[in-house]
Amino acid sequence: MTPAVQMDGVRKSFRGTSVLQDVPWSVPEGSVFGLIGPNGAGKTTLLRLVLGLLWPDAGSILVLGRRLGRENASLRERVHYVASDRQMAPGFRVDEWMRYAGLAYPRWDEGRARRLLGALEIAPGKAVGELSAGQRTSLQIAVAAAARPDLLLLDEPTNGLDVIVKTQVLQLVLDMAAAAGTTIVIATHHTEDVERLADHLAVLYDGRLVFQGELDALKATLHRLQVVIPGEWPTALDRDPRIVRVERQGKAALLTIEGPPDQVADACRSAGAILVEPIDLDLAEVFRMVLAKEGYTRDQLRWDAR
Repeated sequence: MTPAVQMDGVRKSFRGTSVLQDVPWSVPEGSVFGLIGPNGAGKTTLLRLVLGLLWPDAGSILVLGRRLGRENASLRERVHYVASDRQMAPGFRVDEWMRYAGLAYPRWDEGRARRLLGALEIAPGKAVGELSAGQRTSLQIAVAAAARPDLLLLDEPTNGLDVIVKTQVLQLVLDMAAAAGTTIVIATHHTEDVERLADHLAVLYDGRLVFQGELDALKATLHRLQVVIPGEWPTALDRDPRIVRVERQGKAALLTIEGPPDQVADACRSAGAILVEPIDLDLAEVFRMVLAKEGYTRDQLRWDAR
């Protein structure tokens, strides 16, 4: 199966500052792909390269099986981009904006567009400039669904959405993937959105992909144990290569483990642990642990009561 997006050795710099470094990125066709990373990691730059809004300094990019070039009008008809901070013409009415958008997409579904406007409670006669930030994002989602793209790129799509509309929007995204076979890339720092939606994942840090693969595979690589060891802390655990992080507080400690945790649990018991308990990890915690391995911890940002 041809990947929906294939990047090899992609680099991008702005004014001499490297933003992306030799990125190899592959998005399986028909997948819902989560792209997560801290602010400034390069997520938006990556999406704009896929759109052809930016051009790489080095490397190659294939989108929907075609090499991305300077002139790709027909390819752009099959790709849609939604960003929470995307500029929209404030003087347009909502229905005018929808008509304008419909001209750019040959597969435009006018009936779907109007149904979604009603479901999202966006008045067709209201000026775009009068919409809230959440309503503008919702309008973009409605346009994207009506355009029926093969590839949908979402850049922080749930910013500014209240919990009800956010649930609606995320369900709409899932429906597009399931019913229409749309490949969806969601770039965000909201890991709970990715955990709900995505089957594949990439972690971007400092312009590098530090993980990409199936979501379950990432969650299976890292584990956490809570242990209690009376007396002196056994230094052998600090030297154990399977333990990538130790957070101690008195006799208790949280151990971050790369790989299967059972042997490390046995080593803790042999070292005198009176409690060894696995801790369930959600994606947010796994993400934090992956970044900690790369040196991004923000440990120095602590409250100082002195």
